Amino acid sequence: MSIVENQHHRRIFAAIFLGSTILLCSRQVLADDWQNRVEQRLLTRWQEISGEKTDSAISFPGLQTNYALPECSSGFELTLVKPLQAGRNGLEISCSTPYWKQHLAIQLHVYKNVAVLRNAVAADQPLTADDISMVRHDIGELSKGFYSRKDDVTHQVSRRSQRAGTVLSPDMLDPPIIVSRHEPVKIQAQRPGITIQMNGTALENGRLHERIRVRNEQSEKIVFGRVAGPGLVQIE
Repeated sequence: MSIVENQHHRRIFAAIFLGSTILLCSRQVLADDWQNRVEQRLLTRWQEISGEKTDSAISFPGLQTNYALPECSSGFELTLVKPLQAGRNGLEISCSTPYWKQHLAIQLHVYKNVAVLRNAVAADQPLTADDISMVRHDIGELSKGFYSRKDDVTHQVSRRSQRAGTVLSPDMLDPPIIVSRHEPVKIQAQRPGITIQMNGTALENGRLHERIRVRNEQSEKIVFGRVAGPGLVQIE
């Protein structure tokens, strides 16, 4: 299945609404311990909304590891600025006694095995299983999407030249051409209760579900249809 998994994760991210709050219940959080506690709370929340145990971690970009929060006797509250997602997130840490607020950036790292080019490929080159490796990667850095199965990219065609080590995304690949120009095809027309097939000739290349021109060899008429499989075009 192609994730490309960006759509699946958008649905997951919507599960947390603006202003969602997590309470750090301890009355005092040690200066060298608060980051660990924040990480534990957010990773627990991420597993709750993703519905799976993920290989994940939290980091604090630009923040020194020895940074200490002000004292708080009432217990810290964490408020997500936007729904939690892989990648950069905004976090508000607040205290009611004494009252203060701080805004921090956090990075949610979610690691998955994704399809990466083992070998350099040329433009219009079909990919084989030998061209692909599955490599652990932080998907929060893959804004254009990714593939989580080797089978999802095998036999697809590279749109341009790509270097070895490139993480593959949907904008880099096209489905293979399965109907070629001048190739004999079956033209299929479906009507209620009946399916009619005629001999035809493809007048242009076509990928699965693409709309192409075909010639009906019996009537000599040129019609449009969608590629339904190798050598098969369904007219609309």
